Amino acid sequence: MPTSSALSVLCFCLIVADVSLPIFADEIVDQTISNILSPSNHKKAIVSNDLLTSIQPKYAIAFLAKSADAWMIMVNNQPVFLVKDLANVAIAVTQLTIIMNAPDFEPNHFEPMVINGEYIGKYKDATLFRVPKSEVVNPSLNLTQWINNLRVAAMVEPLTLVEAQKQMYQLAITNEEIDGIASWYGPYFQGRQTASGEQFEQQDFTAAHKSLPFNTYLKVTNQANGKSVVVRINDRGPYFGDRNLDLSHAAAIALNSDEVGVVAVTATVLASN
Repeated sequence: MPTSSALSVLCFCLIVADVSLPIFADEIVDQTISNILSPSNHKKAIVSNDLLTSIQPKYAIAFLAKSADAWMIMVNNQPVFLVKDLANVAIAVTQLTIIMNAPDFEPNHFEPMVINGEYIGKYKDATLFRVPKSEVVNPSLNLTQWINNLRVAAMVEPLTLVEAQKQMYQLAITNEEIDGIASWYGPYFQGRQTASGEQFEQQDFTAAHKSLPFNTYLKVTNQANGKSVVVRINDRGPYFGDRNLDLSHAAAIALNSDEVGVVAVTATVLASN
């Protein structure tokens, strides 16, 4: 069976299709097999059971139109990530079909990466998707969710938020720790300029500290429940009482401290690998 021909047919069908129902890669392959085995085919086709089995993919990759300009990529009927360009839909479906049905497929190699400011989902050296920073308020969270969707669809454990953040920013734990009190700030400061010159975005994972250099990454752990998140220092403060850190609202939610307001934390400094 000429698999490359089947994939070519797949790409063409994806580009010209105007769909509201999922389109599956294996449907294209099955149709190609049927055409080859059709009585109208003048050449005698002999296909072994082993070959037919090898053609049936373990992972059925599909896409579903979510809107006029957005398509959800599906793996075995599970939504995994969104694509906003129809030509890239064809590429994504074909690429995942080849990767996930290869004999040497290793799902633990689904990885989140940040490269030159771009939030990218990768499998080994292949780029699977990009999360445009301009289109989402917390690209690191989106990237983590989409990578974990792929990992779960491939039946491996999802990454914790901290594991994903350390991986995407290439960070390692150091021996430098800060025990203290963390509060959080949010809606009132939304869109205001931080001490680093950035605009404050309450839904990103950032924090204010009185003296740590800007762009320092900290793994912050809520001492009461063990929940952790990685934050980036981009502001100064807090200047109230004995508090050490002022977390963004999103970071406080990740620590389950948004309702309590002020919690005891351990902040571990992270260094670039």
